[in-house]
Amino acid sequence: MIKKLTFIFSFSILTVVVSAQNLKDTIISIPFINLSYSPQIPGADFGKRFGFTNSIGLSAGVKTAKNWTFELEGSFLFGKKIKEDSLLDFLQTDEGYIIDQYGDAVNVLLFQRGFTESFMVGKLFPVIGPNLNSGIVVKFGAGFMHHKIRIENQDDKVPALTKANLVYVDRLTMGLSLKQYIGYQYFSDRKLVNFNIGLEFTEGFTQGMRDYQFGYGEYRENRTEFLMGIRAGWVFPIYRKTPEEFYLD
Repeated sequence: MIKKLTFIFSFSILTVVVSAQNLKDTIISIPFINLSYSPQIPGADFGKRFGFTNSIGLSAGVKTAKNWTFELEGSFLFGKKIKEDSLLDFLQTDEGYIIDQYGDAVNVLLFQRGFTESFMVGKLFPVIGPNLNSGIVVKFGAGFMHHKIRIENQDDKVPALTKANLVYVDRLTMGLSLKQYIGYQYFSDRKLVNFNIGLEFTEGFTQGMRDYQFGYGEYRENRTEFLMGIRAGWVFPIYRKTPEEFYLD
């Protein structure tokens, strides 16, 4: 359903016709695509499981002629710091090794993986900038958050960590989320340099999605998750020039 809504929204954005008016003198409607990155600091239950988090975002939206913004965005979360040291305790020997089916010690790698999807509504205040389409922007949104622990077990040599059994150890978590953003949006007069940067906050109200996890037991607990970071993005506005006018005497 989310993929269908994303496609419909993106298609409608791309079909909007924008007049190439002078940005310096006029507030205009600007459809855009935004590619962004944010280093994220986790908190609450998210911080108990993961450390430093990276977030790569892609969004499609429109800034209206009233300086309102509407945006559908998705972010890919990833990191290497897993704080849940007890995740594989049930497999480790007294010396701390994990043994494969041939009796050899193996190295099992753990990674953080996740996504957020949000619909954002915002307002741009043209108090600073080269034109009336640039300034301070405040956005609020709601959507979904889901994440898990990715486990790499080379060649499936550990029977308890084969692909079929990963669902019993991946700590899959999912739920609703809220997002807030305050920052600066810049649309250049010449339409060549367009960017944004600001503070982003995400709160997740999630739940464990597995009935059972090895070494953990029942996994349906409710969780409160938090992420905070500075998000910087490069904006690709979609302009279409107005046709030239011809006059006959």
